Amino acid sequence: MKPFDPNTFAHGLPILHRQFVQSVNNVLNSNVDLGTPTGNAPTDSAVSGINAGVYTQFQQGNGTGKLIRIAAAGNITSGADYNWTTAGAGVVINHGLLRQPIGFHVADADGDARLYRTTPPDMNQITLTTTDPTVSNTIYVF
Repeated sequence: MKPFDPNTFAHGLPILHRQFVQSVNNVLNSNVDLGTPTGNAPTDSAVSGINAGVYTQFQQGNGTGKLIRIAAAGNITSGADYNWTTAGAGVVINHGLLRQPIGFHVADADGDARLYRTTPPDMNQITLTTTDPTVSNTIYVF
């Protein structure tokens, strides 16, 4: 069964109702979007190494979370908003969800490192650390 396209009758709906119906239509059509890449690391492997061309900037999708890239310590050419410093040292990440997140998932990593929270998150920030600051990660905070 294919859901009815709400855009054919959207002009007759109040704006909030229309947005809700369009959102339900997206989910029914499997168009759940966790984020859209908007920028990436330099594609020159001599400069970026294993991260050449990897996405580092994201626009929030229609999910309730946010994709964030954390580059390896000392990697200033990646374009990522955050960098690891040293193992065990927390990096404060502004997630901007305006609610306390449930947690985070690692979406991408260029090596083997464990990530964990160092303090309870709040409605604006989550503080994470890594066991290996030479590894770059993309996380999804939700």
